[in-house]
Amino acid sequence: TIMLDIVELNKIADETGLTHHKGMGQVIQAHILLTLVDFFGDIPYTEAFQGAANLNPVADSGASVYAAAIGLLDSAIANFNADALGDPALDMYYDGDWAAWTKAANTIKMKAYMASRLVDGSAVSNFNAIVASGNYISSTDDDMQFQWGTNAVQPDSRHPRYRDSYTSTGGGDYMSNSLMDYMRGGPNGGYDVAGGTFTADPRIMFYYNRQASSTPGIAGAPADEEVLECGLQNAPAHYAGYVFCGNPQGWWGRDHGNDNGIPPDGFYRALAGVYPAGGKLDDWSYGGQQDGAGNGGNGITPIMLASWTDFMIGELELVAGNEAAAKDAMFFGMAKSMNKVTNFYPRTNRFDGIMAFFFGGLDQVINDFYARISDEWDDAADKMNVLGMQYFVA
Repeated sequence: TIMLDIVELNKIADETGLTHHKGMGQVIQAHILLTLVDFFGDIPYTEAFQGAANLNPVADSGASVYAAAIGLLDSAIANFNADALGDPALDMYYDGDWAAWTKAANTIKMKAYMASRLVDGSAVSNFNAIVASGNYISSTDDDMQFQWGTNAVQPDSRHPRYRDSYTSTGGGDYMSNSLMDYMRGGPNGGYDVAGGTFTADPRIMFYYNRQASSTPGIAGAPADEEVLECGLQNAPAHYAGYVFCGNPQGWWGRDHGNDNGIPPDGFYRALAGVYPAGGKLDDWSYGGQQDGAGNGGNGITPIMLASWTDFMIGELELVAGNEAAAKDAMFFGMAKSMNKVTNFYPRTNRFDGIMAFFFGGLDQVINDFYARISDEWDDAADKMNVLGMQYFVA
């Protein structure tokens, strides 16, 4: 329906000289088209949106749709730079800052060039030209993101992942076991209060909110067949090297492909945290899944972030053979992501107090994490895997 709305918007904008309205629609339309191609390959475009006149539009090649999307972004930039006979009364992204909209359009173009660099001989030079211009999202102040609210009914304006996690009947969504495992630092990661060590990615405390301090049957915790049956089972052979069933210390999700029935674990499984869903910060208080907990769903949906741009720049540096510049760009992206996540909402006194008392403070934990990733980069045979995973986490 977004695409259909934009088709109708364009008709009105062309008739009335609302060039800025049209530019906004073109940016959103281009982003949707690029995303559809990334997921599905060839998709209908030139014959689409004709209603009953064509109920079976043919699919265009992904390459042609990519080219059309880039063309839309170029047109959007021209429209942002043109005089308009009127501006939107409400701009939910940049509050009428057309320079910021232009940066967003250029950054989405950078993503398109990056995705097509193996099949488009001009993609890398086009990407580098935007970087050289400086007219792209390079500061978190220009991040393109949708801001959700806290209203629960008529309409429900809360972040969708919050709605699925914080209910009167417990969590309704499962978090990713594999991502939690990676952010913990693997089987031996997490933290050790007695030893004063925190070996996980600090963002894990913001991405997820644990309802329990342990995971049944995992890492020596007592098993509970009713809420986590696989905690009584040995990992199948094909899981070698991968997390099975759940992570220790309450980072409790569900394996992809597990087709067993849903157990009564709604008040135990890990939930979406404070970032980006506007949920509850994990400050070792556990629980807190009820409606309105945490920040009430006042989160964001990130669309294009400054940190992501640094990772893209790092990828091209690595392809060009400049490992030092690639590492620098990766750490620029990590730092922007870390700062955005850990300062997304004011942290609780409990969180900062525990971090300070047991682990030397959040800043120390972050610096230790950076040191581990630096060593991982230096030791990696394929450094693109290190950069790619950090991009994925961010």
